[in-house]
Amino acid sequence: MVRDIISKTILVAQIFDINKMNGTIFPTPPSSTFQFGFGQITENKEIIPHIHKRVTREITTTSEFLYVIHGEMIIDILDEEEKFVKQIILKNNMALLQFIGGHKIEIKSGTKYFELKQGPYYGRDFDKYNVKF
Repeated sequence: MVRDIISKTILVAQIFDINKMNGTIFPTPPSSTFQFGFGQITENKEIIPHIHKRVTREITTTSEFLYVIHGEMIIDILDEEEKFVKQIILKNNMALLQFIGGHKIEIKSGTKYFELKQGPYYGRDFDKYNVKF
């Protein structure tokens, strides 16, 4: 249900198969700059009202979360040294949370997905650079 993608002992990404998850879990390490949690509730549950405090955090990487509602994505994962790490395929109800590095993505026709990442976004030239592999 959760697979870690590691390059030289560094956690580059995690893959989540929501189809196989049960209960409530937060599989990302507490120190990760982007967090993922999953919940499947079998009985009524109430979350105590709360406010999220404004907290200063220093983030030096851009994490990206891709979730395939239906369809297919083929993703080549790259580490921060631009090296190919692994090819993964996301299908219905699967997700990728990439903490560092980059990727090449092929999205099949008819795929419906969403993407989340930290902001603010200052534009492609500020945030990204292209690589060949």
